[in-house]
Amino acid sequence: MFQIHLRKSHSALAIAFCCLSFSQIVSAQTLQDNQWHGGIAIGGSYASSNNVAQTFNLSANGTKATMEDKLGLYSVINYGSNTVNKVKTNTAQLLRIGGRYDYNMSANSFFFGGSELETNKIQNIDSRYSFNTGAGFKLIKTEDTSFDLFTGLGYSNTRFGTTIPPSPSSKKGVEFLLGEESTHKLSNTSSVKQRLAIYPGSSDIGTRGTFDVSLATVVANGWTLNASAAVSYTSKPSNNFKRTNSLVTFGFGYKY
Repeated sequence: MFQIHLRKSHSALAIAFCCLSFSQIVSAQTLQDNQWHGGIAIGGSYASSNNVAQTFNLSANGTKATMEDKLGLYSVINYGSNTVNKVKTNTAQLLRIGGRYDYNMSANSFFFGGSELETNKIQNIDSRYSFNTGAGFKLIKTEDTSFDLFTGLGYSNTRFGTTIPPSPSSKKGVEFLLGEESTHKLSNTSSVKQRLAIYPGSSDIGTRGTFDVSLATVVANGWTLNASAAVSYTSKPSNNFKRTNSLVTFGFGYKY
């Protein structure tokens, strides 16, 4: 997997191999067969010269759906370090796990409840947990395209690491959820997925948002070429940390 961290202060490139999940014939719709479908991705890189740079990446997801409901689980690990003159500096240290349950109220509408746990030391986030609930509408539902809109209400609690006054050591409160997600079948072997979620909060916790997009193309026997990008934003970061954090990856994949 090629991995690029994009920040205003610096950018880094890492090469890795990963196993991901995509089927040989792609579809915009989730299979409703009451079976688990998903994948796992493992990647990393190692470079040694005057300095030593290494990365490790793991992501996993699974979905189990029926005509009535759907359960989705996911996890992400991203670790990186750079050693210069025997001094080691971590460049990435992220762990995120979460899930969401959808219950179909009709053919085009659903109720959902979800939660997420995260730690991101590089962004000075010791821990963050959040949960939300709400409703969504399936605006487009065809073999080639699915497009959902959703909104809800939630709660988040974030604890920071080292802080410098007047920056708070934690922030918590109620936040709204506004979002959309879609899957587009480009051909029998290629598909694009994207998701945008915005969390407007109170003046104490600010507003945060995430955007994710991925492209997968089957090349042979279920193996795929994959590209993805993720951008996260917070209006009130800890201390003087950047408000925006980005990640771009390229790799190979396979799906069960």
